Amino acid sequence: MVVIYWRCNEQFTMDIIFALLLLAATMVQANQVGPPVIKEHPASMVARRNDPATLNCAATGASRIRWFRDGEEVTTTSEDPQSHRILLPSGSLFFLRVVSSRRGGDAGTYWCVASNSYSATRSHNATLTVASLGHGFLTEPRSQVKAQIGETIRLPCKAPKGSPIPKISWLKDGKVVNNSTQVITTLKGELMIKKAEKVDSGSYICQAQNIVGTRETKPTTVTILIPPWFKECPANATIASGSKVEFRCNVEGTPKPFVTWRRLDGKVPFGRTTITEDQHLIIDEVISQDSGVYVCEAENEAGVTVAEARLVVVAAPEVVQRPHDKHVLAGETTTFDCKIKGEPSPIILWRLPHYKHVGVLTYAQTRGSASVSENGTVLKIEETSIENSGTYTCWGVSSGGGISSNAEMLVVEAYPPPVIGVGPQNLNIAPGAMATFPCEPVSESSPPTVTWWYQPTIQDTVQQLIETVRIKLPQTGALIIKGVKQIDSGIYTCQIKAETGIVEQAAILKVADDAKEKAQLTHLPAPPSKPIVKSLNETSVHLTWLPNSQITEGKKLSHIVEYWKKGWDEWRVAIALIAGESCIISDLSFGVSYTFLVRAVTNTGPSFPSPWSDPIVPHLPSYHDASIDNIHVARRRLSRPTISLTSATPSSPDSVVLSWDYVNYHDEGLMDGIMIYTIGPNNDIKEYTVLGSVSSTYTLRGLSPYTTYTFFIVPFWKSIEGTPSNSYTLKTPENVPLVSPSNVIATLRNEGTMLITWSPLSQSEAQGKVMRYKILITHQKNQTIETAQNPWLEVHDLELGGLHTVRVAAMTSVGYGPYSSPILVDTASGFKVAIQDTSENPTSVIYTSPQPAWLLYMLVPVVILISLVTMLYVRRLRHKDVHSPTPHSQPVYQDPSLYSGPHSVNMYGEHKLWRLTEGESHGSLTSSKLLQFHQLRNEYAEPKLDNRNETAEPYATTALLSSSPRPMKSPQWSKCSDDSGVQVNWAAIIPPPPSCPPPIDRDLGDPRVYSEPGLLLYKGSSHHSQYNNIESSEQHYEWPCNPSLGHTQGVYTDVSPSKGGPNMFFTFNSLNRSGYHKGYTEHRTQPAQQCENGRNNTQ
Repeated sequence: MVVIYWRCNEQFTMDIIFALLLLAATMVQANQVGPPVIKEHPASMVARRNDPATLNCAATGASRIRWFRDGEEVTTTSEDPQSHRILLPSGSLFFLRVVSSRRGGDAGTYWCVASNSYSATRSHNATLTVASLGHGFLTEPRSQVKAQIGETIRLPCKAPKGSPIPKISWLKDGKVVNNSTQVITTLKGELMIKKAEKVDSGSYICQAQNIVGTRETKPTTVTILIPPWFKECPANATIASGSKVEFRCNVEGTPKPFVTWRRLDGKVPFGRTTITEDQHLIIDEVISQDSGVYVCEAENEAGVTVAEARLVVVAAPEVVQRPHDKHVLAGETTTFDCKIKGEPSPIILWRLPHYKHVGVLTYAQTRGSASVSENGTVLKIEETSIENSGTYTCWGVSSGGGISSNAEMLVVEAYPPPVIGVGPQNLNIAPGAMATFPCEPVSESSPPTVTWWYQPTIQDTVQQLIETVRIKLPQTGALIIKGVKQIDSGIYTCQIKAETGIVEQAAILKVADDAKEKAQLTHLPAPPSKPIVKSLNETSVHLTWLPNSQITEGKKLSHIVEYWKKGWDEWRVAIALIAGESCIISDLSFGVSYTFLVRAVTNTGPSFPSPWSDPIVPHLPSYHDASIDNIHVARRRLSRPTISLTSATPSSPDSVVLSWDYVNYHDEGLMDGIMIYTIGPNNDIKEYTVLGSVSSTYTLRGLSPYTTYTFFIVPFWKSIEGTPSNSYTLKTPENVPLVSPSNVIATLRNEGTMLITWSPLSQSEAQGKVMRYKILITHQKNQTIETAQNPWLEVHDLELGGLHTVRVAAMTSVGYGPYSSPILVDTASGFKVAIQDTSENPTSVIYTSPQPAWLLYMLVPVVILISLVTMLYVRRLRHKDVHSPTPHSQPVYQDPSLYSGPHSVNMYGEHKLWRLTEGESHGSLTSSKLLQFHQLRNEYAEPKLDNRNETAEPYATTALLSSSPRPMKSPQWSKCSDDSGVQVNWAAIIPPPPSCPPPIDRDLGDPRVYSEPGLLLYKGSSHHSQYNNIESSEQHYEWPCNPSLGHTQGVYTDVSPSKGGPNMFFTFNSLNRSGYHKGYTEHRTQPAQQCENGRNNTQ
């Protein structure tokens, strides 16, 4: 069954295949009948000249294909073997080479025609174009283009003629330039460079390209001009004279700048100047005249730039005039002169002796009796005393170095008297000879005068000699008598007189025939040198001197030492016949100045005296622990520059780090440390000590910000100070302001406008340069911050209504300082001015709101009305209470039992008081008191006072009570009544004071008195008051009165004092926290005597 089905299907398939083959044969036979069909049309093309080209054309059913150009049939090789056109079997037209000529070129419009026996079919048109490209650009850019940085550059380029139209592109340094946001090639072929930069410099070429080829313009060099700029600027230089200095000036730019050097304030020293290839300026062997400002100027096409550098040639300070040693009489005025030159001009300072603290003075400064002149060259000491003796040092410091010069001053209470250097000697000569008496004075303190006196015998009168024919008195002080006679024999006295004293020496002249002449004075020895005196202790000194070189060898030589002290009329011999050149003088007086001299003695006599020694007061030496050799070595080494201050660098607004080097110093044992001196504002000098010679840095603290300081260093060994170093001057950095602006005033001007003014800060308060001010204005929860450069601000569009708070702060480059105290401005009540309070309380604000005028007009009638009502009410009470007790009736006794419970009521005003219970130290008006019935007890005549060191003294009642002073212990007073016997309760009449009393001004010296009818304010006073109410817990009052007169006093209520200041007073409502008493009383005439039947009203 399956086999039969399969065979049936196979037969059916074969039938279908046969039918399809028969249909296809029929269709082929039908297509071969009719016109040809173009299967491939020719396409337009561009061909280069002399290049082969093909125009395609394919058709079916065509027996022939022909080509036409511009309406004419194309001749191919089939018609003309010479033709360069070939018709391919497929029907395409092939050009061996494309010909382009004016007469017969291949360019044109082509189409093909396919034909058969039925018809012909024409293809689409196709254009054959012969490509071309000219050699010359229509527009080319310039060969050189220059532009500044940031400018826009346009490079034009128009391509040569060609077909197809050439495409333009740009090359930079051989690389294609792509379009970007900065570089764009426009449709016209122009290259546009926006915001030119240095990287845009280069060689640009415009390129035109089509199938023919590529054409390029000549290279265009684009240069971006860069103004000169300094890669390394010349730096300021401070250099010592004679050194070499180099100013570096590295400049860059495009094109390369041309560098020149010049000087602003003079000529460049060309003879000693060299400019290197790197345009550096070198000056050899600089001198002080080379100091100035040197300018490096760089110039190119883009611009010019300059840089300045200052050259400071410093010459080490040099002493032109040194101070000289001084011997001054106590009480006199003396001066030291010291002139120092240098470049720059050095600062001159004077170091005073015997100052434990800073003893350095400079220009126009004074300390004690010492003062310095305006230019610093003269040190003046007035009214000198022994304490002023010592070493005075003149210092000169500058950035070029330091120098010092010392001078000793010795103040003595008196000068020594004159000395006779060579005095007269006895002469025994023959008549007719010439007699010569020498008398050479020595007075180093004041000029002496020499007079001669003659006395025939000791009993005769002394006569002064004058110059005659035979008697000569030369300037040397000698006496010469020519042709002596017997009558010339006698006593001749040489008298030397000076301001410091008188000295005399006599000689006898004997005229005799057998006389023999004595040795000549020229044979006397020469004087020794000035003795040098060193103090050994408080009573001994050591003298040394040198012998004179004119002493003849072989002669026995010795010395005599003479000395003088105040109170002596003449010089005395301290020690004689000293063989050597030194000695020790002992047993001197303590604290007394001595002067010494030395004479050489031979067998011919004593010599002329040596120069006087420097006066000395024996004392313990300052260098008792140092040898003389070390002292000399230390002085010699420290006299040369030892330390060089290399830098001073601020580390904070109030500290500076100093660094120094040791110069030619190797022996650390001869330097104990250094002294750092600072010169601040107003030439204020401070001193810092750094022990040891190892440290090379030190940090100075506590300086003032934004202040110029000068620093220098002085080495020392024990009390010997050396030569100061060079100085270094700088200005400390700024800091935030120290305080807030003061005197802040806010003034309302127009509606919504406020003017705020304040006082600017001083330099010390600002601690820098105030750049601006910050003003903080607060209104409710809104804050507004304003800034101002001047010390005022006008605020507009101010929000009206309510209070505005204004605060001001100053600002430097570091930051803002503190805000000022707030001031309040009330814009609602028309308040015009608010002023910052300047009292001791920095947060208080002076603010006074104006009171409306209508309040005053309402208050006056109300007061008058209350007064009338009060008077009527009092009068009514007096007429109503006719059954009151008589003046002699027993006083009312109020038992505390009347108020047996908390529901008991006391309606009287004088009962409305709280009194302290036992155990309560201070009164407290709390609400709980109202619930305690025992607090409602009557306080009449039963005061309860605190046991404190306070007394109650009535204020403004002295005139009423002065006639009967109250003893320290209160007596018992009786209570009296008037004729009506009415007890007036003023507390029930007068309205209570307000619950919020006005504030008390604590600054007022006198308490304020509120004048109310019958109201007294009692104020606490000292224990010397005559009214003492605090001796016991219960006081006994007995009021003085005279019943016969009918005078009475009202109820007196005493209230226990409590804490309060001595100058405070309060009203009734604040008694719980004050030390004052309030009483109501009706004042009438004070009785002259006390009642005889006075009673004790003490409860």
